[in-house]
Amino acid sequence: MDNATVKKVESGYAFIEMEITSGCRDCENRAVCMAGDKPALTRIENKIGLTEGDRIELDIPPKEKITAGFLLFILPLLFLIAGYYIGYMIKPEETAGIIGGIIGLAIGLSDIILLQKLLKKTSYLKPRSVRKIS
Repeated sequence: MDNATVKKVESGYAFIEMEITSGCRDCENRAVCMAGDKPALTRIENKIGLTEGDRIELDIPPKEKITAGFLLFILPLLFLIAGYYIGYMIKPEETAGIIGGIIGLAIGLSDIILLQKLLKKTSYLKPRSVRKIS
């Protein structure tokens, strides 16, 4: 279970700020989840009447955390490698491979944006349960 604080509520959604754990302080990839020294705001559906300042407990299934990590870190890397090899196969020069890798990375990042828009419409990658603590 993860804890968070509701920072803002608008039109059926609550914007929450996750609590920083000891693992967050030591994480090399803090910039992905953090906005400066504070956690980035995350939007969730407000089905239980949350108000600004409420503390909540979220249950995000481990499978969904792993999927999100894969989509965010591994998928662009796979596109980068594939782009490099495709570029190198087209023209066997390192420059062609580098250009292919850059194109592959751009495609991988645009796929993340597309997937994010598609997943926003489903209940996948959303908390399984939200419970008000205070």
